[in-house]
Amino acid sequence: MKLATQPARETTRETASPTDKSAPQKVQKGLTCEVLHREDYPEWDDLVDKSPHGTIFHYSWWLQTTAAQFKIHAVRNEKGAIVAGLPIPFRKRMMLTLFHSPILTPYLGPVFDLSEADGVCDRLHLMRSRGELLADSVKSFDSFRCLAGACAPDLQGFLWAGFKAQLAFTFRFPASCTPEQIMARMTRTHLQKLKKAMRLNLTVTRDEGLEELIFLNRKTFEKQGSNPTCSPAFLQKLWNAAHSQERAHLYVARTSDGTPAAALLTVHDKRTTYQIVSGVNPEVRDVPGAYLLLWNALQDTLSAGRDFDFEGSSLRGVEPFYRRWGANAVPVWRIAKAGSWRGALLQLIMERREVASFKKSAS
Repeated sequence: MKLATQPARETTRETASPTDKSAPQKVQKGLTCEVLHREDYPEWDDLVDKSPHGTIFHYSWWLQTTAAQFKIHAVRNEKGAIVAGLPIPFRKRMMLTLFHSPILTPYLGPVFDLSEADGVCDRLHLMRSRGELLADSVKSFDSFRCLAGACAPDLQGFLWAGFKAQLAFTFRFPASCTPEQIMARMTRTHLQKLKKAMRLNLTVTRDEGLEELIFLNRKTFEKQGSNPTCSPAFLQKLWNAAHSQERAHLYVARTSDGTPAAALLTVHDKRTTYQIVSGVNPEVRDVPGAYLLLWNALQDTLSAGRDFDFEGSSLRGVEPFYRRWGANAVPVWRIAKAGSWRGALLQLIMERREVASFKKSAS
């Protein structure tokens, strides 16, 4: 563990490559910023637990499951405790170094320990000063992109360091909602389909049926004329990891003859449940099993005292389905920065593809 002995003026000793585990040291007013070693990951996970900004996607085990490679930049105080951090998944693609979120990892971004902050002003100061220190430590990349979720911290420090924040939205139900309140907020057509699913007496199982999820997810993408975003092996790996941590639930709805009608995978941390993968059977479209599964997932989430996040709600093609449940529209922020002209070009191409995708889904 390295303690700061440098003066208050911020300095940079060296810049590390993405695979360098020897941690560049940046110093700011008694704080050190370093790249964590594997033996430090339990300490990092403790910060994710206590920080109001931490999500399931920040845990080291999640990153080890989903990312090809990653590093975690962490700020330590004068006592050597980790008080802030930023996970950075990375990979090489066509000679580009990409600091992009891995598949099925919707939210990342910085997290901070605010437990010792005294009031709003102090909390903002800690997030902004330590955020700028973290942002300045991110080096040697072509493109940086991640989405900070609904519980993300203040990002002004990253803006000062040259990052950009782009607005997007998700839909969320707070833990304070009741099932009765959710029903009252649903649109009439959604409520009718939910009641129809209830009348059909579908069988709903929990935490079994991964093969059905894989099958229905593939069917859903095939109907849209595209390939699934992840392989069966990856889904198996993710389910094994999340379920072993008691951080996931798998719901499958079947008709009376055992035909799978819909499947849903949710993952959760202590504060929030996130819809992460789903699928419906196009051969039984008249069976609204997806409504019943979401209803079961919502009830489980609220009874556990967690918020529910309809992750992916900004996609124009699926936005109406989630909006009609009556959840609150909540802003989330994409943090981005180009580290080279090639990275800037890549980000421009990605943004134009996203706009084209939105227009196509609206037509």
